[in-house]
Amino acid sequence: MISFDERPPSTNWEAISLGNSSLALWSWFKPTHAPHSVAIRLPPELWQTPGYASLLTIRELAEAAGIDWLIGWTLYGQYFPVDERTAAYLDMPLTPAAAGIDPLLILWSQPVAMPQSIPAMAPAPAFQAGASDLAPGEDPRPYWESMAYHWDGFLKIENDLRRIRMQLEQSASRLSSLNRDLNSDEANAADNLDKKDWQDARRFLRDSASVLSRSIKEIDVGLTSGAGQRHKFADIVSQYLERRVPFVGMKQTAVDFEMYHRSAQNTLSAAQSALTKGSADGERRASLVLNRIAGKVRQKRNKARGMNS
Repeated sequence: MISFDERPPSTNWEAISLGNSSLALWSWFKPTHAPHSVAIRLPPELWQTPGYASLLTIRELAEAAGIDWLIGWTLYGQYFPVDERTAAYLDMPLTPAAAGIDPLLILWSQPVAMPQSIPAMAPAPAFQAGASDLAPGEDPRPYWESMAYHWDGFLKIENDLRRIRMQLEQSASRLSSLNRDLNSDEANAADNLDKKDWQDARRFLRDSASVLSRSIKEIDVGLTSGAGQRHKFADIVSQYLERRVPFVGMKQTAVDFEMYHRSAQNTLSAAQSALTKGSADGERRASLVLNRIAGKVRQKRNKARGMNS
């Protein structure tokens, strides 16, 4: 097995074998924007293959990638540093990604220190020596490009979040208007099964409204909002990224931008799922019951007119 440090950067997705099994996973080593990482695709089909689920652990996958010094991993958009708190997770079988979540695992390797015998390149005139945590002669452009790419991606998702928030509010308003007692005509026309179905439908309306409310709150005050970390990343963009000014911690910040972008993707996916659930489990179910009862109300009125004619 080739050590991660000895691997050249991938130019396309390549297969790695997992343990002594015949299972091969598609991986991308050392992408330009994150040269100390490997991305591994974890499609849901893996968990449908007998005997393989127990092999899908962080430790097994890190060993398959040849990583000797794992410092953290990103699973489905959430970053986990290797520490005392997360050590227990290394040998726990992974679970498949939820619907709409990117099935990607990123393993982060400890960068190898540059040998002291290698002479450092002179820094570019625009940068001051010691102004960042870059190694001597290390090109900062991949980090700028990574941050710019993920920030642009976040801004596009942010626009989508604004639109879907409005849709969530509209759906929540419709759920609220549907969640009512049957009027007198409906109550008189409905039989016991209709009334039971309506009580069940109202319970689904309340559950759906709760899901919509949580999603709206996540958009308003969650990680991707101004109340979360948006201002922090916007400040980095204006102070450093736009002016290409290096700073201490820029390597980790490039990783943070990627994680922030993925968090926004997950927030959007969750909001889309909540909107679908509100429509399917709430509005549709309630409308079907009310339409059925409304038909019985019309039948009763038509029968009454016939008797009076």
